[in-house]
Amino acid sequence: MYDEDNRGQFHFSPRSGWMNDPNGLLHYRGTYHFYFQHAPDSLVWDTMHWGHATSPDLVHWQQQANALEPATHPGDLWSGGGVVDGRNTSGLKDGDHDPILVFSGTQGVRMFYSLDGGMTFSAYDEGRIIAQPSGQESRDPKVVWHEPSQTWAMVVWSNDNGNGADFFVSPDLRTWERTSRYVTDWFFECPDFTPMPLDGEVVWVLRDARGSYVVGDFDGREFRTDWTEPRTITANPGGAAGHYYAAQSFDNMPDGRVVTMAWQGLNHGKVWTGNASFPVQQRLVATPDGPRVFSEPVDELASLRQSTTTRGPELLETQLEPLAGTTYELEATFDLSEASTGSFTFRLRSTREVTYDIGAGLLDGVPVPPAADGSLTIRLLVDRGQLAVFAADGAYYACYNIDFTADDSIELTTTVPLPLKSLTLHQLASIW
Repeated sequence: MYDEDNRGQFHFSPRSGWMNDPNGLLHYRGTYHFYFQHAPDSLVWDTMHWGHATSPDLVHWQQQANALEPATHPGDLWSGGGVVDGRNTSGLKDGDHDPILVFSGTQGVRMFYSLDGGMTFSAYDEGRIIAQPSGQESRDPKVVWHEPSQTWAMVVWSNDNGNGADFFVSPDLRTWERTSRYVTDWFFECPDFTPMPLDGEVVWVLRDARGSYVVGDFDGREFRTDWTEPRTITANPGGAAGHYYAAQSFDNMPDGRVVTMAWQGLNHGKVWTGNASFPVQQRLVATPDGPRVFSEPVDELASLRQSTTTRGPELLETQLEPLAGTTYELEATFDLSEASTGSFTFRLRSTREVTYDIGAGLLDGVPVPPAADGSLTIRLLVDRGQLAVFAADGAYYACYNIDFTADDSIELTTTVPLPLKSLTLHQLASIW
């Protein structure tokens, strides 16, 4: 069933049924846990469960039994976050494993805990509400450790006086105090809240389901930012069930990386609907326009590389000798230092074009200037139903579901002679 023509071969999708938002992403003792919104017996959104998949490397995923089920876990099992309580602040530890706690619920937050490494969960205190957000509607709790205050923080979307985020604080993950609210029209659903280094200091990135984000300070009780408008993680932001939605970062990463995965809702087959985006590692970079989140594929992608083709350096006159592939990674670096007009285009499987306008400095219509030396690198991840585009060391990131044809052609054309410094094509193996 994993070999349907349009099922991604290195993007996770459920064996069967519907999936949407990533939930409770975390790392524990060498295993990455990816929980997700799941309707196992439906091809459309239905009664929510928490599906579960595990991986040793963020790339090869194995689906496990559902982690949360409505028959045994109370409340609406909608989106939420998860943490590893390695300090046992909750006092729930009983045995060798650290407690793993996940949070869910609408119009009130409920907690579920695991004492077997994240495989099975029990409802805390019979599923009572442990945190009550403001407003008539609320959902999608995300929990993170705040190192300076040695406490836990929770952010929850709610509609009190418009869209916004309620902030809570807790010493033990069981008792929560609501401390502040950040109100802004753009902020809707599925918050992610992440500390990230910038110029030797730690700042906080608050983002919503569409990938809109602002950068600010968090003192353990209140989030503040001087940004008046958000930026977006991807160059193609959209809504639910689109190309990229509800990205969440992993908790308890062993190497300190910020790694996120999102829901892509436009890929489906005979027995399944939806897939996860390929995981990206993110960093905050100081730019002339202010701090920006840069995104690149996780380094573990290299484990999928099979045969490799290289080209360059050479002068690209009009068209590169055709290449072929259906699931692959392609990276090309161009020298634009002497070029002032024209464009070059990748045409992928006779279905999708990716174009850079040299004179305007636009990649598919988005400003992406070359590096100081005039070079520009573009990196493509192409799967059976997915396309990710990266450029300029991760300053540009776009994430798509694409209904590719069966054609395996890869074409690179230019309207002006252009130095191609290098091109590398890696055919990628299936994770299944």
